[in-house]
Amino acid sequence: MPTDSTPDGFALERFDVTDSGAIATIFAAKDYRNGLYVLHFADNAAFVGYSESLAARVNADREIWPDIEAIEVAPGAADRLEQLTDLVSQLHPLRQRPSEPSAIGETPGVKTALPKERAKRTTLLDAAVGRSRRQFWELSDHIAYPAIRSIVADYINSSIPDPANTAKYLWQTAALSDVQDNTGPRRLLTLTCGGFETLRVDEIVHDDDTIELDLRINTNVPRDRTDEQLEVSNETVSAGRGPYRDERVWSWSIDLGALLEEDVDVDLGIDDDTFDDLAYGLNARLMRSGNSTGAAAHNNDLAADLLAEAYRQLFEAE
Repeated sequence: MPTDSTPDGFALERFDVTDSGAIATIFAAKDYRNGLYVLHFADNAAFVGYSESLAARVNADREIWPDIEAIEVAPGAADRLEQLTDLVSQLHPLRQRPSEPSAIGETPGVKTALPKERAKRTTLLDAAVGRSRRQFWELSDHIAYPAIRSIVADYINSSIPDPANTAKYLWQTAALSDVQDNTGPRRLLTLTCGGFETLRVDEIVHDDDTIELDLRINTNVPRDRTDEQLEVSNETVSAGRGPYRDERVWSWSIDLGALLEEDVDVDLGIDDDTFDDLAYGLNARLMRSGNSTGAAAHNNDLAADLLAEAYRQLFEAE
């Protein structure tokens, strides 16, 4: 995630909390227990404070102010509060904590953005849209996207702790690859935990225009298995030690289409619960590592869609 260092020596780490349900899990993973913080509001105002219990204080402030869009946190003692307040006041109007919850002010109308004539409205086809959102829209139009979403949502339910409140800062998703390679597989979806790729879906187009979808997943390695014992090879699954220098992982390549066929046996060589335990163990460890630095590249739209599908799966299973 982006970190802004001020000229006065403050290292402020910024968290977008517009869609976040709670900040406590992220603060715990980052070991942010106390310190200085800046709240940023929708109207460009700010509030500067210090707390010995940051997560509890921020959650309380969010109950008071529903229009908090972002939070910046800086390790530091209370005696630097005045200095940080002076600095922030040069850039933003400051709010005072009210005794009653504040209401969001009226948004000024913009005639060019909200014209009276329907024919003059901006549509999705001619709107200025960010690259990340456009990539998700393109992926969602893929013929296999419903199947991909179903598989990845199930993976999220099985192997990512507190997925709704750790998305973006402790795990990230990306739709499509920024690098176009016409000679090899096309990366459709990537999921990373703690800065490490743990799931990927590749599209392989054969000469006869048939499409193959390759699901790649990294998991922990069982303590009692040698590298040779990690080898799995059959018609739908291949696995072995991953080609990574810094992480010893079990890397799996699975025919995603076979997972969706009821009459096709996908033999992992281990039972499903063991596989899920190994995937969860790696993801949780990576998320605790403090190495999650990909928040800026996180695809919020894709993550939101995956989480909605994950919720639907759990709800229908009850």
